[in-house]
Amino acid sequence: MSKLLDSIIKEYPHKIELHCHSSNVSRCSQISIPEMISTYKFEKYSGLVITNHFYPWQPKTKIGYKKYVDDFIKEYYALAEKGEANGIKVYLGMEIRFEENENDYLVYGIDEDFVRNAISPKMKTLRDFVSSAKNDKNLILQAHPFRTGMTLMPSDLLDGIEVYNVHPNHNSRVGFAAKYAEEIGGVCTCGTDFHHTGQGALSALLTRELPRDSFDLVNYIKNEPVYKIGSSIITF
Repeated sequence: MSKLLDSIIKEYPHKIELHCHSSNVSRCSQISIPEMISTYKFEKYSGLVITNHFYPWQPKTKIGYKKYVDDFIKEYYALAEKGEANGIKVYLGMEIRFEENENDYLVYGIDEDFVRNAISPKMKTLRDFVSSAKNDKNLILQAHPFRTGMTLMPSDLLDGIEVYNVHPNHNSRVGFAAKYAEEIGGVCTCGTDFHHTGQGALSALLTRELPRDSFDLVNYIKNEPVYKIGSSIITF
């Protein structure tokens, strides 16, 4: 390890995953709560943001939607409890999709009240979300915007994009994403997009202190974005 890298890691000792999915809620994931925590504990992470998929239109009835939200929140609390017992702080996030296309959006700076009351099945588009749920405390970023099937959205509807999505089973065309990020400005993030055994903890936000909650985490993402991918340090 170079002296420069070593000094940065000492200055920013906390590693936090910004993009991961657990199997009880994200059906595309194979990762249980115990495996999620053990993976990041082994890699000496201080925290992770659980960004399970959220599809507002899926439940077809009010009762179905309430259970859908209940299950989403229940998974977060179960993961947070397991994390706390193992020295890992778990933050609530989501990867939301709307009916208008196949895009995914990462949302940070949220809590249980936001999930239950700011989001509803009436949201059909990204613009619907921005007009009714976006506020100064949260961030919404287009996830892996250059994967096949994605549609680039107007930058005025987004706080930024996930530039480096390092999911090894997908081509997120991170070079194009990095170039696009320079063009539009805004917030940039990196994430592992953890779904499968052996593919976790590939990326991390580095912080000087451990963020107190999801809202405090947003301040680090916006104002002091330092990321580690392998032995490389990336800033925006």
